[in-house]
Amino acid sequence: MIQKILAIISCSILFPDSVFAKLTTEQEAAKEKGILLHQQSDWYDSQPLLKIAAESGDSVAQYYLGEAIRLSKRYITEDAKKWYEAAASQGDLYAMLRLSNTDDLCKEMGSCAGKSGEEWREHALRIAKERAEKGDSEAMTVLFTAKQGLEWLERAANAGNGFAQKVLAGVYQDGGGWFLTPGSREKAVEKWFKASAESGYAPGMYLYANFLYEHNASKEEVGYWIEKAAEMGHIDAAGGYALTVAHLPDSYGFPLDLVKAYGITYLISKLEGGGVAPEDARRSLPEIAEKMTPEEINKGISFAREWETEHPALSYFFPPYGY
Repeated sequence: MIQKILAIISCSILFPDSVFAKLTTEQEAAKEKGILLHQQSDWYDSQPLLKIAAESGDSVAQYYLGEAIRLSKRYITEDAKKWYEAAASQGDLYAMLRLSNTDDLCKEMGSCAGKSGEEWREHALRIAKERAEKGDSEAMTVLFTAKQGLEWLERAANAGNGFAQKVLAGVYQDGGGWFLTPGSREKAVEKWFKASAESGYAPGMYLYANFLYEHNASKEEVGYWIEKAAEMGHIDAAGGYALTVAHLPDSYGFPLDLVKAYGITYLISKLEGGGVAPEDARRSLPEIAEKMTPEEINKGISFAREWETEHPALSYFFPPYGY
């Protein structure tokens, strides 16, 4: 139940103005599972599930299906374009931005039908500006993504958007923006990573922990945010948290808890998508198991099942308009 509620909330945060088709219970479950697999880098297995909801007119599923196809094929295929167009026709701004990049491909393939990429871009910018002026922080981040100026990202961050706050901190950290007084840039980076973490956005928590670690904060403070990010399902945070509670090594002063360490690592090891986290977990499991009795290992597997039901699903938290 917790995972279902969080999945619905995540969709409403990422796509607040999208049109939601009325789905059956089975279609909604397929959509949620498809999005979850997508967030775990399982581009292939997510597609049949997303297609169930996409074919029923759900714009979020349509966009994610287009993304899954694009990522699995490594370019925007005609099939991916079809689903982007379906989502874009219902007002999905990120789908419009994807379609704005299709002109070169369609010219190569001789299949430039419908709106041109430039038309989709103009349409996206017009709608995004209308929504942004009404206070839609997601539309503000779209305008920044579409290279309409850093001020849009700053407005989104000031509006309390945790994703925008995390991105803004990274932009400042990489030298973006203007700061006149010494030390003010570093203070702004810390401010926005902290704001993102406190908003409940798991990647913000993880990056704030990294910032604190790099700036010699107490291990208790760093560990607090690592644990919070892990509890929110952040895969990399969960992997690091598991190792430290296994004291491999004891980085943040957590009590030794091999059952918890094994359980979380076991969960990550079972992920079938991409990324290095599942591979690292599979290598770490035997090292943790060496310290445990067979009975403790069984308890670890039981702990994994409990953690899975009581916490958000493990996720890489890919942004809606990712790579």
